Amino acid sequence: MRILLLIALIIISCETDKKSDCDYITDYYQTVYKADFEFETENYEKAFELYQNAFNSCEAVNTSNYYEIRKFTECSAILERFTTTYEYAKKQTLNGVELNQFQINPTFNKFLSSEYGQKFISEYDNLRKEFVANADFKLRDELIAMRVADQMYRGSNEETDWIKQDSIDKLHEKKLIQIFETIGYPTEKIVGPPTRDNRVDVILFLLHTDDSIRMNYFVPKVREFVKDGTASPNTLGTMIDQFYLYNDEPQIYGTYTQQGGYANMIEDLQKVDNNRISIGLPPLELKEKKDSLNRVKFGF
Repeated sequence: MRILLLIALIIISCETDKKSDCDYITDYYQTVYKADFEFETENYEKAFELYQNAFNSCEAVNTSNYYEIRKFTECSAILERFTTTYEYAKKQTLNGVELNQFQINPTFNKFLSSEYGQKFISEYDNLRKEFVANADFKLRDELIAMRVADQMYRGSNEETDWIKQDSIDKLHEKKLIQIFETIGYPTEKIVGPPTRDNRVDVILFLLHTDDSIRMNYFVPKVREFVKDGTASPNTLGTMIDQFYLYNDEPQIYGTYTQQGGYANMIEDLQKVDNNRISIGLPPLELKEKKDSLNRVKFGF
């Protein structure tokens, strides 16, 4: 019995070490993108398998525009693998998702009426309290206010307004540095999930940083956040591509599109794919498949 216990502890320790050493760029994102495509095309068994593979390599996170924890939870409910649904419903709650989001989604009807669903409901209040205890709502409110300030004078043709906006952008640069150096990238666990009216993703502020500080501080910093799974690869790619485009050079990741194709981009598409994969973005073909699905589903 002691030997078996020792073996179990060794296995758990090895799995923990593996996840703590995880590089999301090399070990996680590409599998999630494949899982997402299978999920969106309703191949739930394959999606479930791929999500599990990704989560076995790294701790599950919600990548912007892919939301793999949510989709995996839904996938498990569709397949009626309620033990998994229960575990990942708890993860979502600890990221700030409220109970009513499960209750209004028909996908979870069978789960919520099952013994695992009832157990989840009975534990929800304590899970919510844990989220609230660990979240930083003051920071969330600051980021929401910063988003309003970021747009205060943009679009104006008045020179004095642009001087004011530039001053605001400089203040936001300093605030982001303070946030990055003290708590890291503000994830859902810290500021809660985005809502329709109050988005708290800092990409908007990063795109309005001065070229020098962006390329010398923010890009290396965000690259580290992408590797540890706290920032989205798209955030990093967009920051860099915008820098090139605004300086009359071709983008290298293909994050900017225009009617009929990509904004000015390097011609070697294989190089673009290599660049994309190197920072955790999906290859162009898979991205375009995802875009096609979104056009059918959402009309854009």
